[in-house]
Formats: sequence, structure tokens, C-alpha cells
Amino acid sequence: MPSLIHDDLADGTRVLRSALLLDAGFDHAFSTAVGPNGARFDLSRPGASPLDSPPNELTANLRRFAAAIADDAVIASPRQVHGTAIAGADVAEDTEADLVASADPSLLAAVRTADCVPILLACRRHGTVIAVHAGWRGLIANAPAAAVRHLVAGGSTPDDLVAAIGPAIGGDAFEVGPEVAEAFANAGLADTVEPRSPRPHVNLHAAAQRLLRDAGLAADAIDGEPICTASTPGFFSHRRDRGRTGRHLSAIRCWHEPR
Repeated sequence: MPSLIHDDLADGTRVLRSALLLDAGFDHAFSTAVGPNGARFDLSRPGASPLDSPPNELTANLRRFAAAIADDAVIASPRQVHGTAIAGADVAEDTEADLVASADPSLLAAVRTADCVPILLACRRHGTVIAVHAGWRGLIANAPAAAVRHLVAGGSTPDDLVAAIGPAIGGDAFEVGPEVAEAFANAGLADTVEPRSPRPHVNLHAAAQRLLRDAGLAADAIDGEPICTASTPGFFSHRRDRGRTGRHLSAIRCWHEPR
């Protein structure tokens, strides 16, 4: 699987990009915790930061991140609830959902994460896009397949799609209880569970990749690398920081018209 491209902007803000999505013409980025001049780059919703980042700082960060993707687009991100509901980008800001679909180039379909798996999907034929927030509950519920079904319902085929998986907590850091391991096994994802003592671990990145493949995407249509947010410097981690952490954004914009 191709690695993501590490892109340091002129002010020092660090974002990641997918070569597959870039080659297909899609404006997008995965954020990191590294902002201008190395400052913390919290992209929480203003007024809802676990770090108590000031709203004016968050608003500036959100504008900076959006501009790193497209100067003329704004972020559309829902209130996430660890499910598989899909919101249109035009109503996402006022909706509870974990997937955001867009056919409007003025809106960036975006999801927030701080250990969960962000996935950006795009159709190379129609130019439509969808952003996915998938924690362990979302993976068990197969949020990636829900995203693929949505794009297929709009006229795409799985062969038209490309996907990029962003940074998430890695298997070495994601220790779970036996009930979670059993839920992954019952969802057909037993091969992503590693028995360890005293408790098992789960590889969320591998689970996301596997579910995208099962939904019909070819292996060479999936980009991303298993960067662990909990153990890699420069990322926020809910588990490592016991909930008091910032949020990343992963966002993508559709084409203006089919190419």
C-alpha cells in the first residue's frame, strides 16, 4: 500500500496527502497536530475542544486547514456518534452522522478523529466524494461499505473508486477487552485481532483496508499507511492522552464536473 505524502506548508503546518487521490484530481488533506511554526494544530469544533482551545484559535486553524486544500471551499463536518449514518455536506454541520458525502465543490466533506480511522473515498468517473469516521464501532458496523454503497447508488461502480486511509491508533497501542475482540471476530475481522496477554489488540487500519476490499475496491485503489496516532510524535491521541487531546480533520472536495 503506498505511503501518504508528508506535506509541510510554508508556515510549517504539516498535512498528509494521498498520491492516489492527487493523481485522480481530488483536493484533500489529512491534518496532523503540527501547526504554524510548530504550534499545536487543534481542529476541534469551536467551543467543543477537549483541550479548551480558544474558539478564535480554532476558527483560524480551520480556515488555515481549508485553505491548504482549496481557497474557495469551506469545511462541512458533522457531530459524530460512532455510527454509519451519512450526511450531505450541505447539512453536515447541523447533523449527527459519521460519513459526509459531497457533490458540491464549494464544500469539503470532512471528519474529525483522534485515534479513530479517517477514510476519504472518491469516484474517478463522477467526481463525487465521501469522508468516513470509523472507530472500532464504525468498523464493526462496516462504515466503509456504507460509504461504497452510497457512491454506487449514485451511479459509480467499485472499480471507479479510490480510497485513502489516514492515521489512526495502531495495533500495538490499541488494547481492547475480550468483548471488543469477539465483536471483531463476529464481524468477520478475526484476522485483525492479535491475542496478547493480558488483553487482545486490534489493528484498525488493517480492518479498514479489509472492509474496503470486501466492498469491491482493488488493492491498488487504496492508499495510506498505518501511522499510529498514539505512538507517533506530531499526532493527537485520545487514548494516549486520556481524552484530553485535540482533533485532526480529514477532508476532501469533489470535482466541479466529471472528467
